[in-house]
This record gives sequence, C-alpha cells and structure tokens, in this order.
Amino acid sequence: MVKKISAEILQQSAHKDIFQKVADGDWYQYVHEPKMQAIVKRSAQTVQHINDVAKTDIPGANQLIKAFLPNLGKDVELYCPIVSIEHPKQLTIGEGSFINARLQVLSAGKVTIGKYCFIGPNCQLFTPNHPTDDWQLRAQGWEYDSPITIGDYCWFGGSVIVLPGVTIGRNVVVGAGSVVTHDLPDNVIAAGNPAQVIRPVRNPK
Repeated sequence: MVKKISAEILQQSAHKDIFQKVADGDWYQYVHEPKMQAIVKRSAQTVQHINDVAKTDIPGANQLIKAFLPNLGKDVELYCPIVSIEHPKQLTIGEGSFINARLQVLSAGKVTIGKYCFIGPNCQLFTPNHPTDDWQLRAQGWEYDSPITIGDYCWFGGSVIVLPGVTIGRNVVVGAGSVVTHDLPDNVIAAGNPAQVIRPVRNPK
C-alpha cells in the first residue's frame, strides 16, 4: 500500500537532506535532487563499461564489479550483462550467492540479498513507489523508497520481480515470472502474479 502524501507530511521532512529522506522512507522529487541524479548517471556509465569489458575480459569485468559494489560478499558471482544498479552502495549481496545475467536494481532503497542465493536471469528488484491516486503529484515526480530484503539460501527463477518493501524469508523458492508484492515466510515455494505460497519446502533450513 502506498504511503499517504500531503503538504503537512512533506513539511515534516523538508529539513532533511535527500539521503536521510531516502533512509527514512520519506517522499522526495528525484527531478530536484542533483546529487541523486549524479549517482544514477555515474552508475549507468559504470555498468555500461563493465558490460563492454565483459565481452572480451570476464576476469577484468569481475574486478570492476568488485570495485563498483562495496557490499559484495565473498565468492559472489554476478553475470553480465547487468541492466542497471542505480545506487551501488545500497546493494548488499551475501557470500556465495550467484546472480545471473540482466539484473536490474532500482532505485535508492536498500536491497539486501542473503548468502548462497541463486537469482535467475532478468530479475528485477524495485524499491521506489509513486502516488497511486493523484496523477498531478505523480506527474510532479514524487516518490519514496522502501527496502527489499531477501533471506539466505533463496532461489528465484528467471524474470522474478520484487516490489518495494518486500521481505522474503530464508530458503524460499520463487517460480519464474512471479511478481512478489508482499512478504514471504521462511521455507516456502511461491509463484504467480501476485506470488502466493504454494507449499512448504520439504527440507527446511
């Protein structure tokens, strides 16, 4: 459910800098935040460079990925091409995790992927939300970010989408093409749009 927005709510956070607003889940206008725009544009250029290097030099691309993502765990594999990681400092990937090609992570909210996860190709993790019922506020670019947390030992099939504010427990399997709109508990198999729990896993962690 999208947060309420009003002049009073906006006034309460007006004194904060943009990074504190993001951390607190407050509304902001990206179009008026040059610091945010600079991070996103620089990240886009870095991702493009990594993808270009990966065409002929996988070890070199892996070194660039490690430099680009400061919160990368030990023995993480992240396959190219990468679609986008707009805020690299906001992404944490636990040790031993494998991320297949065409990962997309938007935008400024924290995204945490646990240890020993398998994330299939074309997965998308979205932290921003916009006003649902007021087209004028939406046209003005108001948004806020909610964090995404994925527990240890999860497996996502290809083209899974995770929406803002979702927490997925440990040892969760999400079927290919699913859209995860709400929290999922530990040790379950889920699929669909919206993703629903199908059954518990037979070997809980």
